[in-house]
Amino acid sequence: MPEKGPRGPRGPRPVLPEPTEGHTAVGLVLRSHGLKGEVRVQAFSPDAPNLQRGRWVTIRGERHRIVGTREDRGAWLLLISGIGDRTSADGLRGALLEVPDRDVRRSDSDSYFVHELIGLRVETSSGEELGRLTEVLQPGANDVYVVRGSRGEVLIPAIEDVIDRIDVKGGVMVITPLPGLLDESK
Repeated sequence: MPEKGPRGPRGPRPVLPEPTEGHTAVGLVLRSHGLKGEVRVQAFSPDAPNLQRGRWVTIRGERHRIVGTREDRGAWLLLISGIGDRTSADGLRGALLEVPDRDVRRSDSDSYFVHELIGLRVETSSGEELGRLTEVLQPGANDVYVVRGSRGEVLIPAIEDVIDRIDVKGGVMVITPLPGLLDESK
C-alpha cells in the first residue's frame, strides 16, 4: 500500500511510487472489482491508449497482457492476464501499470509525460533564460512547473496562456509570463 500524502476531497491521497527506469507509468491500480480478478485503474491519460485490450503492461516487475477493458465512471476496469480472482486483484492495489518508454502511445502529438519535461531549458518568448525545469507539481486545476535558475525558483502555471512551445527533442520550453509572474523572483 502506498504511503499517505496530503489530504484530498476523499481523504489522504496516496504517494505514487516512482516508475521503473526506462518505463512510463500509464495507470494506477485503485482496487479490485468483482470476483473474477478485474481491477479498477486510474489512467494517466484520459483516453488510456496504453491500457487497451491486447497491450502489454508491467506491474511490479512482471509483464501482463490486458485481455479486457472498459470505461466505468471516470476510471477503467481491466482484466489482466495472470490475475484471475479477487485475492490476486486485491494484491495489486496501489501498483503502477508501466510501459517501456519506447512503446508508449500518446493521446495526441501535444501530450507529454512528466519525466520528459524534467531538465528542459525554460526561456521567455523575449529570449530570457529562466533556468531548468526541475519538478512538476500537480496541485489540482493545472500542473505547475518549478524552474530553477538565475532568478532562483520560479513557479510557472502550465496553462495555455503561459506555455508557448514545448520542444522535448530540442530540450526547450518557451513561455510568455503573465504580468507579475517574474516580479517576485531574483
